[in-house]
Amino acid sequence: MTNTPESKLAKLRKAAEASEDQARKDKTALLEEAVKQAMSSTAYGHVTAVARQANITSQYLRVLIEEKEPGWLDRAAEQRDAVKAAKAKPKATRSRTAKRGEGGTAHRARKSGTAAA
Repeated sequence: MTNTPESKLAKLRKAAEASEDQARKDKTALLEEAVKQAMSSTAYGHVTAVARQANITSQYLRVLIEEKEPGWLDRAAEQRDAVKAAKAKPKATRSRTAKRGEGGTAHRARKSGTAAA
């Protein structure tokens, strides 16, 4: 009975179950590494880039990150905003013409022959 179709089917079923178990382990390892790499940086677009490399959606990766460390995405966004605000140039309070004492608006001499709008 060793060469019957049932024994071949049983062998194939066992092989399929073993490869399915290995695939689950590999997928779990992939997702864990993706979360780890995504959380290594708070740079804009980093989570999306990692998700693309792992061939998963960025939203799913965000869900996994929130499951691992709730609030991390919000803290990362706050950190990005703080860095952006620190890099922003302060706005000038006075214009060049105001510094020269000419008032707040710049005046140009109109070319002769042109009508005022």
